[in-house]
Order: sequence, then structure tokens, then C-alpha cells
Amino acid sequence: MSSTKDPGRIAVSFIVDADPVFAYTGWHLAHSVVEHLGLPWDDIHVQFTPEVPDQTLDEFRHLGCSAHRLSRFGDGRYCNKLAQWENLRNAPGDHFVFLDTDMICVSDFSTLLSPTAISAKIVDLENPKLPLLQELFERAGFRDHPPIVAIEAREGATFQGNCNGGHYSVPRQFADELFGEWRRFAQLLLDDIEPLRIAGKQSHVDQISFCMALHATGFPFEPLASNANYFLHFVGEHAERNVDHPLALLHYHNSSLNVVGLLEPKGVVTAEESEAVSRANDQIKANFNPTLFWEFRYRHFPERGSGVGSRGANLEYKRTLLRGEGIKDASTVLDVGCGDLEVVSGLNLKAYLGLDTSVESLERAARLRPEWRFALVPPAVTDRAEFVICFEVAIHQETAEDYLALIDFLAQSTERTLIVSGYEAPTEAIAANHMLYFHEALSESLARTGRFSSIKKVGAHTDVTVFRCDVGQIHSGTTALS
Repeated sequence: MSSTKDPGRIAVSFIVDADPVFAYTGWHLAHSVVEHLGLPWDDIHVQFTPEVPDQTLDEFRHLGCSAHRLSRFGDGRYCNKLAQWENLRNAPGDHFVFLDTDMICVSDFSTLLSPTAISAKIVDLENPKLPLLQELFERAGFRDHPPIVAIEAREGATFQGNCNGGHYSVPRQFADELFGEWRRFAQLLLDDIEPLRIAGKQSHVDQISFCMALHATGFPFEPLASNANYFLHFVGEHAERNVDHPLALLHYHNSSLNVVGLLEPKGVVTAEESEAVSRANDQIKANFNPTLFWEFRYRHFPERGSGVGSRGANLEYKRTLLRGEGIKDASTVLDVGCGDLEVVSGLNLKAYLGLDTSVESLERAARLRPEWRFALVPPAVTDRAEFVICFEVAIHQETAEDYLALIDFLAQSTERTLIVSGYEAPTEAIAANHMLYFHEALSESLARTGRFSSIKKVGAHTDVTVFRCDVGQIHSGTTALS
């Protein structure tokens, strides 16, 4: 098992790929590593594939992470992990830890790292089977192969150094040569992919070539305790577990994420695992990022979209309300937080502009109504609209500053009528939900803008109140509430 000696200054690196789930999970991985290892933010290196929008990079840059664009390697699909070193050669650090993004730290794993050896955890399962591994080594020109060792989660065997790719730990003194050999063997496997293709194991090129690089260099290798790469996406043995150390880094796989972005791994069977997942979920709630969450949600749970507020009875309620308040007669419409467009997509609206923080939702909305206009928040320029709507956006503003900025934006953007929903009072349900926030009564916030001559309640659904706010001459110097 791994050493308890100090590995020195640790730098952590992981990849954010095009699918929004990588940014969502990477956000929480970064927060968890900083919290439990005490690393400075700039020692978290986030490597973005070319397709990831700049907006996502900015989210991590604002944290203080070191953000890099990653050049894909080889076929661009299976070996991008090894491409990370190109951006790290001149980065400060004694020890480099390469992680998958579908992981979250729940305690300090640094004492499990060897300062004098490359470390990684043996594969969970026989990926690939041992005879195929032996054939691949022969085809790559090896005259011998690494020692045969047991896999972790089931009965079976593999080569020492055939490790789960979720966590590779590399001291700086080995990195340049290791990565050079790793790239060489990865390219050999890609050029001779047929054996892996026949077995359906093409996705394991990176871990097999890592094993080859270890064997070719002869660098010291120390198996990593599974506490620092603890699989939870299926039920299996954790034979490499260090029983004297708590679970430290959970490897849950993206299929474990539920509709509200929390973990529900299928492999949780013990009280300790359950408690570790509970701590991980508490961290996710504490570091909730609305933009990254909604990107993930719209891609992976489109049937739920923007939530219960725009589904079922609530959906028809909002459509009926908007018709009754005259939205179809408005010459211009601004929809702040348009989401997946479920509420208004069926309405015949003039000069519509939909705003949202989610690129994913705007792309979906544009496919539904290609003749309408859409833009990311904040828009470069927004003229006032005759009719402005903003459903269930105020309730997701984490800070009072963001909440009041939204209210001011709505007021300044309204030429005639604003329809807006939000909270009038705090409740236990709001306090218990990591996605919801109460700052003050919505009616008070609207009145304070001084822009509306009339603010009246026109409806309610679930736990929000809907107000109609009209712009006009204010005779008394205050806004009339009714």
C-alpha cells in the first residue's frame, strides 16, 4: 500500500470535455480537492477540449483555477488524458495527480501518495482480458511482460500497472519520460487497433499504453490504495482498500448523478460508503453553480428541463395566465430565463427575445422556434420590451447582490408590463433545497425600483407568487401595491 511520506507540492489536473456533465462534475471535484487537501486554486489545472465554450472556462478561471486548452491526442477520443502533460511541463509542483472528472474528494488523499514512485490503483475488472493484454504486449514489441496480479473487484488477473484511469499519481522526476513513452505506445495501439476493436475495448487504449510505458521505463511503481479511487457505480470488492485510512476520493461515474445533480451510486452497500456519499452531496449543495447545473440538466434530463414549474398543470397555468395578461397583443416580448421554451413555445408572439444562462437550453429553444431571437445572459445590448416575463428565476439567485441585480434589470427592461414570479416569505422547504434562495419579499424588491405605478398579485403556483407590474405615471411618489 501507499506511503505516508510527504509527496511535496501537489498539482491536480483533469479534463473538461464538450458534454456539460464534465464541467458540472469538474466544478465539484475542484472544490472538494481544495477543501480537503488545502491546495491553492491555481494548483488545480483544468484542461478544456476545443469544443468547450469560453463561458465555461471563465467559470473556472473566476475560481482561480489554472485553465488550459487541451489539444486532443491521436484519434481524439480515447487518449486525451496523456495529452495533459503538454500544458503542465512548466507548472509548479513536485507531484502531479491526474483525475477523471467523475470523482469527488471527501477526505485528504495526499498521505496515500508515494513521493518516490508512480502510483495508480489496479483495474476494477479484467479490462481487457489477460490473454488480450499479453497479445498486445507482444504486438508492441515486448519480449516480456509485467508481473501478473489480481484485479480488485472480482476474481481475475491482469498485469501490474494495468490501472484504473481515474487516478494516476506521477512525481515530477518521472513525468517527462513517462509521458513520452505513454504517447508512443498509445499511438502504436491506435495504429494497430483491430484486436481491441474486436474485443470492444478501444476505450482502454490510454490505460493499456500507461501500463506499457511503466514497463518500458522500469520506473518504480506502487499500487494505490483504493481509498483514493473508490468505485461506487457497481457493487464489488475493494481488495486494495487501506483499512487504516478513511475513504478519500469517490469514483462514482456520471450515471450516478440524479435529476438534481446529486449522487445516487448503485454500488453503495455499507454504512461507511453511504456516509461518504452523504458528505459528497453536502459539498455539491454547498458549491452549487446554477449555470453549470442547468447545462448538465438540459442535456441529460431534457424531460425534466427547467423543472416542475414548467411541466404538467403548472405549464398550462402559466400559459393561460400569460394569455389573460395580454402577452399575445404585445409588440415586443422579453423572456428572462426562457429555459427550454416549454411555457411560450406554443404562443404566437411578436418580436420575441429569450435570455438564459444556459447555452444548452438556448440551442434547444432555437430549434423549437427558429424565427425567434435568443441570447446568453448578460446580453450585449437589450432594448426595453413592451412585455417582459420572468418565471422562477429570482428564486435561484444565490446572493442578494445577484437577486437585486436581476430585479433592477427586469425593471429597466420593462416598457409597459412585467410578469414575474418569486417568493414572498421564507419557508423551511426553501432552506432545505440547495437550489433555492430567499432574500426578501419579491413585492418589496419590485417596489423599491420605483419604476412601476402598479404591482399586483395575479396568481400563484407551487410556492411562488406571480406579480403583474405596470409602468406608468406615479403620482404619489410611491408604487401602489394591491
